[in-house]
Amino acid sequence: MRIVIAAVIGVASLVLTPANASEIEGPGRFCGYSPIIDLMPGKKVTTLEGGIHGGGFRWEGAFGTLEVYGTGWASRPKGRIVKSRSADSPARFAQKRAEGGYQIAIWNGSHGAAYFTSPTPFTQSQLKAIDRVVLFEEGQSPSNCKSRTIFSWE
Repeated sequence: MRIVIAAVIGVASLVLTPANASEIEGPGRFCGYSPIIDLMPGKKVTTLEGGIHGGGFRWEGAFGTLEVYGTGWASRPKGRIVKSRSADSPARFAQKRAEGGYQIAIWNGSHGAAYFTSPTPFTQSQLKAIDRVVLFEEGQSPSNCKSRTIFSWE
């Protein structure tokens, strides 16, 4: 029994250990766990935590600060689509109340999704920033990434 408990604790420590935070500043293309953001000068992301299929980061710019959680292995987010998916951009879902404020999801119609959280209702400049984000999913390798997040067992 002790061996089983020790094994569970050991595996949990591998899975639940958060990645170290790091700041990535623009200009350049940042490829997160699913979101791809072309960072302009003065904009930055700070990686927060990650796991096997997704992770989070803070995105800062002239529009303010957004907390972002992306996943490359998602199902369709819940809610109403307010901006349809096109060849160049994912579908955007309606803003809704969520823990910590307000949330907007985007989805590529397959397995890529990202969730943006703001403590206050989203502004027009935040919506424009979100609308510039594209998504990739597990198994795809986006190009021209200056910085990217990757999963590591270390």
